[in-house]
Amino acid sequence: MNGLMQCITKPGVVWFYGGLGDTLLIIGVITAAMGLTLGGFAPVYWFLLAFACYLGMLWAVAMRILDRIESTT
Repeated sequence: MNGLMQCITKPGVVWFYGGLGDTLLIIGVITAAMGLTLGGFAPVYWFLLAFACYLGMLWAVAMRILDRIESTT
C-alpha cells in the first residue's frame, strides 16, 4: 500500500490525469460534432473516459491531502 500511496501522491499524477481528461474530452467533442466513431468508441464513451480521468485527478488530490495529514501527526 505504501508503494501505491507514493505513486499516487506525486504532483505529476494530477497533471497526467488532467491532461488525459482534457484530451479525451476534446476527442469526444470533435467526434460528436462530426458524427464519427473512433476505434469503435461513440462520443459518449470518450466523455465517460474523460469523466473517469477527472475522478482520478480528484482521487490523487485527496490522497495528497491524506498523506499530508498523516505526515504531520
